[in-house]
Amino acid sequence: MKTIKSLFLFSLFIFLFSLFMGCNNGSTDPEPEPPPPYVPTTTVYTAGYYNNGSTNIACYWKDGAKTDLSTTAYSEANAIAVVGSDVYVAGWYEGSKDTACYWKNGTRTDLYTTADSGAYAITVVGGVVYVAGWYYDGSNNVACYWKGTTKTDLYTTENSQANAIAVVGGDVYTAGQYSNGTNYVSCYWKGTSKTDLYTSNNSVATAIAVSGSDVYTAGWYANSSGFPIACYWKGTSKTDLYTTYSQAIAIAVVGSDVYVAGYYDDGTYDVACYWKNTAAAKTDLPAAGFDAEAQAITVAGSDVYAAGDYYNGSDWRTCYWKNGAKTDLSTTAESYANSIVVIVE
Repeated sequence: MKTIKSLFLFSLFIFLFSLFMGCNNGSTDPEPEPPPPYVPTTTVYTAGYYNNGSTNIACYWKDGAKTDLSTTAYSEANAIAVVGSDVYVAGWYEGSKDTACYWKNGTRTDLYTTADSGAYAITVVGGVVYVAGWYYDGSNNVACYWKGTTKTDLYTTENSQANAIAVVGGDVYTAGQYSNGTNYVSCYWKGTSKTDLYTSNNSVATAIAVSGSDVYTAGWYANSSGFPIACYWKGTSKTDLYTTYSQAIAIAVVGSDVYVAGYYDDGTYDVACYWKNTAAAKTDLPAAGFDAEAQAITVAGSDVYAAGDYYNGSDWRTCYWKNGAKTDLSTTAESYANSIVVIVE
């Protein structure tokens, strides 16, 4: 009897389990909805300064929201770098002397306080801050860069200035110009080793980018009439970007493409623009029929961003262009933009 009872209970269990599974398989519960497609968030940071009615104030804009960096003294912001949630801005402020500095999230670090100095470029690599600029040594303005607050001189014989900086693989590249006693010579330094770019007339290197083993610098040189001609160099090979009065101020290299921002004189206005690789591939940046200058450029995916300023008929206003469409950052005060960073997350 125990065997029959056990067999009966086992058969009943199998029957109930099959019934339960059959009902479960027949469920009409809806399938879960797939997650929505990922939409990246783009944030545009622009650094510069504005006039508050009595003095110039260094600041940066996060999209359209302005953050003042110094409110008590004349100051200018010349470059910006963004790492994670940290915003770094390089520039200078006026006190008993002009003082090169950088701000991290609004907190200022002075770089040289003995005499006049200025900071024009910044990058952050591995948590270390690198800033390019100049200081006065009692005889000349000296091109230099700071790693943290440690200064490295680049040229001390006569006046010189570093305008741009890049750090790749532990090597520090800076670009600028120095006086050879006759004219200013555009150049770049790798560490403290100098490479001249144009020696015939005055010339200036305003920007630098390094891609692989290639060094790209942008700037201008004076033609036989003394007018600046926008150009860029790959190594020491020069590419002219316009044939009359023009300046190249910023550079970005993406793959094999070279983007250079600046402006040219069309006979009526200074026209903000950028070039892609050659003089023939020029894109004008609209400013409603007024003077305009592009001071910075960056590329995010297929989008080209340039920052600068334009004259609105009464004063200069800060703006940036995304694929040629202008966004004003200041509409009530004279203002200027010198640098741009675009973060896509």
